[in-house]
Amino acid sequence: MPYSFKTSRIAVAAASLVMLSATALPTAGVAGQLALAPQMAGPSMNCSVPNHVVCTISSTKGLKLVKITANTPQGSVNLVNKTYRSCPKSVKVSWDSAYQMAGKQIVECSGGGFKLKAR
Repeated sequence: MPYSFKTSRIAVAAASLVMLSATALPTAGVAGQLALAPQMAGPSMNCSVPNHVVCTISSTKGLKLVKITANTPQGSVNLVNKTYRSCPKSVKVSWDSAYQMAGKQIVECSGGGFKLKAR
């Protein structure tokens, strides 16, 4: 009987791993979609997915607009739609992890702009 006991313990452990893997797939899929390689030119986006998605978006030129969309049965909806006047180099955005990102638009500030100085 010890052999069948070990076999059943292994079977239970394997089934548990399969269930754990299956429940983690949607979260891993979101994180995989959101991670961009830092070697890419332009803005970078680094996200984590605990109970909600939190992304830090950075650009050496500064950020003007961040828009994240999701597809729903009612159509495309904005999860994030933020405009920045001061062109920050880094921003943090977040949304409910129940919604998977379907698209993103990140607009950087133009490098040739100038700022008016108050006298």
